[in-house]
Amino acid sequence: MQRYLPQTEDMERLADFFGQIDTTDLDGLKEVPEVPERDMVSVSLRLPKRDLEALKRVAAQEGLAPGTFMRWVLHRFVRSLSSRKT
Repeated sequence: MQRYLPQTEDMERLADFFGQIDTTDLDGLKEVPEVPERDMVSVSLRLPKRDLEALKRVAAQEGLAPGTFMRWVLHRFVRSLSSRKT
């Protein structure tokens, strides 16, 4: 997953960003003039507790945040459904 430096001079936001990442992951990154625009929306979703716990566990094993992992799983599933219908 690509992470971008917040486009801000707010020291708290920058400190929060650097507090959440492993700075060794920044080696070799190229500077980009601005963060690519994403067409994303927020949704609320109710899941059984056991399913959420399993998703969180697998996300941790993959080194991803739970929300990122769930988005990836849903994207792959929807893409597989779309490819079956064509």
